[in-house]
Amino acid sequence: MVEELGSVLRNGFETWKKNLIIALPFLFSLVLTLIAALVILGAAILIIFGSLFASLLPAVTEPGEIPPEVIEQLWPQILQHLDVLAGAIIVMAILVLLINSFFTAGAIGMAKEATVQGKTTLAAMTTYGKRKFLSLLVANVIVGLIALAGVVFLIPGVLSLLPALSTSPPFSGGGDAAAFAALGIGIFLLLMYLLLISIIFAVTPYAVVLDDLRAVDGVKRGFHFFRAHKRDVFLLWLVVLVLAIAASMLLGAIPSIGQMLSMAVSVAVIEPLSVIWWSRVYLSEKASLSANLDSRIGVLRQQLE
Repeated sequence: MVEELGSVLRNGFETWKKNLIIALPFLFSLVLTLIAALVILGAAILIIFGSLFASLLPAVTEPGEIPPEVIEQLWPQILQHLDVLAGAIIVMAILVLLINSFFTAGAIGMAKEATVQGKTTLAAMTTYGKRKFLSLLVANVIVGLIALAGVVFLIPGVLSLLPALSTSPPFSGGGDAAAFAALGIGIFLLLMYLLLISIIFAVTPYAVVLDDLRAVDGVKRGFHFFRAHKRDVFLLWLVVLVLAIAASMLLGAIPSIGQMLSMAVSVAVIEPLSVIWWSRVYLSEKASLSANLDSRIGVLRQQLE
């Protein structure tokens, strides 16, 4: 049995207020991800277009406008260096996964320390990050592959659409309406599948870190936790989703600074809160199991006496 949702939200919020430092792993992750993206993609762009920049720059007469003749000269360069671009994207993706895994594991460790002891430090982030980032990375890849299997829903629509696309370009108004309908249904089913996967394996990172499990065991444990507590997992997942969407819509509508405010609130409030809430739910089940075990041991001892 896990802690009631209202108690999780209330107590988790109190824990967050006393441990605002839990936002730092998400801030570090965001900053390092942006730096990695700028460095790697910037280097790739220089490799691909560096020799053309000096000669093409005078042709760009107004900011934001690229003349057609410039595009004609850039496109062959892109085609010629697709391997460089693909390599940059792969390296960036791997670095981003490593960065996110390290700081997510660290944030979960800090949430555990704050929940159990009332206070946490950056030392917990470093300890849990170094110990569990690789297992968490592999677990996320496994869940990602499971999610990728949902592409099968697109196959009927794509196959039925291929003959029409061979005679008319995409979105030109041609083609079979039934084929487009099949593709639309496939996209809808894929989105539903992805949402279901995100719910089923929502606690997988917490199983990996909080129970100190390997990747495969963490995925299995996350699935079993969902099966045992479907209602609690779904409700907390829904609360976090609604909170994130509401903050994004309300703050994003503010002119000029809306997107920056939305990102700041996500990093400083929503992500730390959600990690504390999920950790609390997961830890409450462990505490309940431990209490039940102690109770049974006590009863057994009384019977033996």
